[in-house]
Amino acid sequence: MMNKFIKVLLFAAFCPPPDIPAQTIESLMKELPPYFSILTTWGVRPDWDETSENVYFLNKIVGDVFKINVKTREVSCVTGGFYHGGIFRAQCLTNGDLLLAMGGDTFDAKNPERDRHTGLQLHLLRKNDLKHPLPLGEMCEEGPAVSKQQMKIAWTLVGQREICTADIVYEDGVPRLINKRLLLSYQDSSAYVRLETQDFRPPDDRELIFTHYWGDERDAYHHSQTCGIDLQNGKITDYTHIPDSYNEAEGIFPDGRYAMIESDRHQPMALRNQYKLDVYKLKLDGSGKAERLADFSIRYPGVLRSDNPVVDRQGKFIAVQFGFMAGAGDGRGIFLFDLDKYEAMKAKAGTGDTAP
Repeated sequence: MMNKFIKVLLFAAFCPPPDIPAQTIESLMKELPPYFSILTTWGVRPDWDETSENVYFLNKIVGDVFKINVKTREVSCVTGGFYHGGIFRAQCLTNGDLLLAMGGDTFDAKNPERDRHTGLQLHLLRKNDLKHPLPLGEMCEEGPAVSKQQMKIAWTLVGQREICTADIVYEDGVPRLINKRLLLSYQDSSAYVRLETQDFRPPDDRELIFTHYWGDERDAYHHSQTCGIDLQNGKITDYTHIPDSYNEAEGIFPDGRYAMIESDRHQPMALRNQYKLDVYKLKLDGSGKAERLADFSIRYPGVLRSDNPVVDRQGKFIAVQFGFMAGAGDGRGIFLFDLDKYEAMKAKAGTGDTAP
C-alpha cells in the first residue's frame, strides 16, 4: 500500500497531460500488485547497467540520459556534461560504457523528433569520461542492439530496411568499429517494410532478435512481428505468428529462452494496430506462446499502457515503462516488476496469469 508521501510525489512528478483523468492515476496507484513497484515517476526508455544495480533512462523521448540506483533510488544525470542535439537511445555495453543514438548538432524545439527517422549518430560514452562522447562513424534509425556477452552491436540503417553488425575495439582508449557486416536487407524499396534491431540472444549471441514491421502508406508500422535471424546461416524465424496484430521485440532474458514484447493481441480485432499495448513474456521456442504480465491498456482503455520492458542481467527484475496513449515510445515513469514475487503469487493462486 503506497503511503501518502509517495502518492504526493507520484502526482507531482507524473504531470499527466490534461486528457489523463486524475482519478485514473489514483486508481492505478491503489491497484498496483505487490510485484510492481515504482522506480521513477518520470522518464522513458529504460536500460539496465552491466551490474543490474542501476537503470539508465531518458528524461523524455529526446533528452538527456539519467541513472537511478535500484536500492538507494539515487538519481544522477549522465549526459549533462556536454552539448548535444538530443539523445534518443542509451544502451549499456558489457564493459559499462554507453552506446548513444544521438540527434544532429542542432536541436529544433518545434520538431524535436526530427532526426528519429532521418538519421541518428552512434556515439560511445566511456563510463570514466562522461564529458566526451566519441563518434563511431555510423548512422542508425531507431534503437541499436548491444550484446550482453561481448563488445558487439547491431543497428538498423537509415530507411529501416537494412541491419548491420560490428564489433567495438579500443585503440588508446578510442573506440572504433571493426568487422562491419550487412546482416539483413530488404531490397524492394516499394514495400512498406521496416526493421528494428533489439537484442543479441544469449548465451552465445548466435541469433539477433529484431522486429519486422509492415503496413501501408498511412502507417508503415501497422503490423509487427518479433523475429530472429541466425548470424551464421541467415535463417529467419517468426516467433509470434500473429500477423493481424502488433508484436514488438523488447528486452531478452539472460538464458535466452524468453524475450519481452509489446503486443496488442489481447485487444478486439477492431482496436488492434492502434498501439493499445501491454507487455508479454514470449517463449523463444517457435511455439508463439506468450504470457501477459500487465493489463493497463484494458483496465484504462485509451489512456494507459505498459511498454518498453527490459530484463536485468540476472533475470530477476524487469524495468517497465508506464506509457500514455500519446505516441510511440512516450511514457511518464518506470516501474520494477519483481519476477520472483510474480511467480510466487502465480503459484499460490494456481493460475497461469496474474496480470494486474
